[in-house]
Amino acid sequence: ESVPFNEAEMSPMARSFYSESKRVTNDRIKNELDVRLIYPSYRQGLVALLDAVP
Repeated sequence: ESVPFNEAEMSPMARSFYSESKRVTNDRIKNELDVRLIYPSYRQGLVALLDAVP
């Protein structure tokens, strides 16, 4: 069940982090430096991490 942000129970630090977090992209490092990432997105990395946990 989702909870509205202003009603969520969070520490002041967590509230600050989530209210100020920015969307990021890895396109520049991939394109300009021709980097090939093992996990091109954070979602793919999280899936691999969770799959590795016994």
